[in-house]
Amino acid sequence: MRFCRSALFVVFLGFMCVPMFGETWYVRGDGGTRYSAKVHQGQCDGKADAPYPGKGTNRHCAFNDYRYLYTDGTYGNDAWVIAGGDTVIVRGGPWRVGYNGPNAKDYFGVDPGNPYGASNPVIPSGTAERHTRILGGNYASCSTGDETNRSKLTQIFGGYGVGNALNLAGAQYVDVECLEITRHSQCTIFGVPANPAPCHRGYPLDDYDTNGVVTDAKTHDVLLQDVWIHGHPSRGVIGPIGGTVTCLRCDVGFNGGAGWDFDDGKSTPSVNAVWNFNYSTIEWNGCNQEYPITHGIPAISCYGQSDGGYGDGVGTPSKSGMSANIDHSTFRYNVQDGLDLLHVGVGTHTLTITNSIAYGNGGSAIKLGANMQTTVITNNLILANCMRMSAPMAGAPSSYNANLHDFCRASDAVPFNFRQGGNTLIANNTFVTYAPTTFDIGCSDESCSESTLTFKNNVVLAYDNPGTYSLGGKPGGPGGFYSEKKIGHVNRSNNLYHGLRGLRCPTGYPNEKCADPKFVSQPHFSKEQDLDNFNFHLSDASPARGTGIPMPEVKGDYSGKARPAAGGYDMGAYQH
Repeated sequence: MRFCRSALFVVFLGFMCVPMFGETWYVRGDGGTRYSAKVHQGQCDGKADAPYPGKGTNRHCAFNDYRYLYTDGTYGNDAWVIAGGDTVIVRGGPWRVGYNGPNAKDYFGVDPGNPYGASNPVIPSGTAERHTRILGGNYASCSTGDETNRSKLTQIFGGYGVGNALNLAGAQYVDVECLEITRHSQCTIFGVPANPAPCHRGYPLDDYDTNGVVTDAKTHDVLLQDVWIHGHPSRGVIGPIGGTVTCLRCDVGFNGGAGWDFDDGKSTPSVNAVWNFNYSTIEWNGCNQEYPITHGIPAISCYGQSDGGYGDGVGTPSKSGMSANIDHSTFRYNVQDGLDLLHVGVGTHTLTITNSIAYGNGGSAIKLGANMQTTVITNNLILANCMRMSAPMAGAPSSYNANLHDFCRASDAVPFNFRQGGNTLIANNTFVTYAPTTFDIGCSDESCSESTLTFKNNVVLAYDNPGTYSLGGKPGGPGGFYSEKKIGHVNRSNNLYHGLRGLRCPTGYPNEKCADPKFVSQPHFSKEQDLDNFNFHLSDASPARGTGIPMPEVKGDYSGKARPAAGGYDMGAYQH
């Protein structure tokens, strides 16, 4: 609805008409074709949540195709019908993006010679006060607590060679909620030998897209909420960003390349970038998804870098700049690193990772860049079992890893770098690892004499895994701390270590212990599956119970339980 309001001085200024509320547009299966100045036989105007009544043109009813939002079906008329600040409600589905079929003649209102560019044009920008919104029909009830209800999502899928299913390049002040973004095939782009088959990228086209979502350096103030991005043969999300982009309850998984790759392939830098990733998951990237899905873990084929694959959970280009805030999120079973922010190497940025978990990744669990000048890592659970995907996985096809190699490719669990004057706080985390080196600490300047590492209240349990000996590991368990250059100020205290090769107690730092942490049901390690479903809670007999030092920066634990202000403060991510 739009209103007119008169100016204060009507005599001189007359009447001014300004939009107070945006229009609402609807897509539903029983709607009609789009009416436009070029398509006079079009049935609906898209402005009512109602079916096409069966006769007439330009009726007040919903569109019957998602693509009518940005094309009227005629050649060369690909422009959004909506305006900035409008709302789109997409019901039913699934809804196709791209051509109708595999041949040039099967186009849908787009260039008949360019199926690869047949995604939506730039979404009309909203404002800080009123975002443009693209919503699945159940947007008001799409989640329960912190969990997305996938059965409530509206699906859009890319096909017949389209470059991406949702184009957020240049999107500004845009919200995308309650959508599933996928494709309906299982051909592959990454990996040799191609399993089940490479995508046929010329006419007749296979029914595939390349990426799920695309951003660029003009993308900012974008919210993705209750969004499931999966099954694309390249990236789930690809491209730099130009400001704040927030994911709330997102799942990015089973993409043949990286999950979320901030590198567009040209190392285009992000601009004023802030990435917020909350209550979200990055999983099984570097693995192609089967279609139709029949397995609980639908990874039909996974590939390491030496086999033509690529699969960071999150990747960044070299010399990139970005701040990030990550909370209550999961990074698991990605064929390379779980969270790779190591290449954040320009500018001055901040990073927080809190109440999150990483496990089963083929490279490092998390990597932290030198230009994260202020870094806070608290209450996280890190399981650096980087050979996990070398073994069978319950629920996955038996051949999912037939062409997967490069396990423990990074040789360390948690590498992080400093610049001169940088500050990193690592407190109340629980680390379980058999990676060859646990903490790999670098300095990217000539000196880090004024940099500060604070490492307190952490629990580190290491396993000796002979499988890593050919990958840089050594008998006796993982190495503990490796520093490329001296860090000027190291504040270590109240940490517990067990199983680290070469670490002897007393360490020289206050209240540090070398003792078995005695987790609840702590497993003996003999095979990869032994660490599945690791219970990170401390048993009553754990020497980490009540021996931490209270820290004002860590007021609660991984589960949200309050920590005591004084006595009884536990080490590790869980408070008893």
